[in-house]
Amino acid sequence: MTANSMLGILLHFILLQGIPLLPNQGGTVTGVLTNEASRPAAGIRVAVMLQPESLADATGAAALVSIAESDESGRFRLENVPPGRYYVTAGRVEFPTFYPGTLEIAAGKIVTVAAGETLSGVNFSIKDASDRGVETIYAALRIPLQVHTDNGVRIPIFSERGKVRLRLTHLPDGDKTEFLLDAPAVTLPIATGEYQVSVENLPEEFTLNTLAFGATDLRTGKLKVTLSDLPGPDKGEQITLTNTQTGIVVQRRIQGQGNYQQFGATYGSITSRSEMELSVTARPAAVSPSTGVQVRGKAFPGQEEAYISGRPGKLYADGSFEFHDVTAGRHIVFLLGGTTTSRQLSAVITVGSVDVDNVQPQDTITLPLDVMAPAVNQSGLQAETSTPTMHSMRGHVVAESTRLPVAGIVTIRGFNRSITYSLPADGEFEIPDLLPGSYGLKIETFDRSTLNRTIVVGDKDVDLNLTVP
Repeated sequence: MTANSMLGILLHFILLQGIPLLPNQGGTVTGVLTNEASRPAAGIRVAVMLQPESLADATGAAALVSIAESDESGRFRLENVPPGRYYVTAGRVEFPTFYPGTLEIAAGKIVTVAAGETLSGVNFSIKDASDRGVETIYAALRIPLQVHTDNGVRIPIFSERGKVRLRLTHLPDGDKTEFLLDAPAVTLPIATGEYQVSVENLPEEFTLNTLAFGATDLRTGKLKVTLSDLPGPDKGEQITLTNTQTGIVVQRRIQGQGNYQQFGATYGSITSRSEMELSVTARPAAVSPSTGVQVRGKAFPGQEEAYISGRPGKLYADGSFEFHDVTAGRHIVFLLGGTTTSRQLSAVITVGSVDVDNVQPQDTITLPLDVMAPAVNQSGLQAETSTPTMHSMRGHVVAESTRLPVAGIVTIRGFNRSITYSLPADGEFEIPDLLPGSYGLKIETFDRSTLNRTIVVGDKDVDLNLTVP
């Protein structure tokens, strides 16, 4: 055992026994401890630690000498420190912050204590990870969104121009975040900085009257969050705005949790006091010669785009949709969600010379690859229907070499989505509820044989006899 190690153990034993050094034999270290928000860190253990022979030796309380606790102002005073060279530490013994404010002992600054002297100005900030009694939450800011329209006017969320979006552009980096107009709130990626706010793809027959955050008119000004926009902290909490993570840090002391430990970053959200308000009014659309009829219907809310034979229409927040100037023929009406896993809704309709109302699209496993193709022209049709026309694809798969059934998986590829089914040992499969159109079909057997085909579904079920190499 080295002399320094013996000295550390002896000093620790002396501290535990409460035996003071003789007058003028020890020095004093004073300073102020703050947290990462630059506020006083009260009730935190502060100590001086002997400089170890190697960094690996600095792992336990046996190396600690004088110990104190910071007061309400963050001040600490370490007395009766034997002359020598030390690290000053704060917080958890197993994961301390080293003066001048680092978690790495190699980056810590060694101080020299002389007999009978006071070393002052040892001021530093404790890292959140070292404070056993403080929970730190990086909070995203949710801003409630209130959208107002005239009586009876629906909120548009999709039109021929594209998705009607509330766009927030963060300055100065230019990062964009978008929300549909029927969103209950907007969540800022980071609460600090400024945002340019705009409404994109609003249909031409709508006028934006109000766009505001609190008292700020966002049509001419920029969105900037201040502490007054945030909810008041609960007792024992501190809420600060920073330029890191989500921009908002919530810190609170965990009462009665002496062994509380926070591992890694904790994320949450808070709701702002200030709301974002948006109002639109409808104005008469420009009159143009009609080249067809209107098609109207309603679907489950939550869809984001509406098309008829690949042509965009208008979709509203209540799930209603409409298409204008629809020509005669057979059409596929379909609605898409925000992701490839969202529900896909569709209906096959036959349009003649009068408007079609009450179209009710149904769930569809996948849309045809050519769903964006124009309608099938069937001039002279008189009946208008909206009955979904679905068909099945059935198949029997055998190996080319043995002519025996094979097992594996069957994948059907449609528009923005692929669906996989099992192929049992009898080589038989069935894929139901397919719209008319083209699909990609892939057969993969367990012996690694593969077959790819393009299959066209018409007005009746499809039966296939397939041979894999």
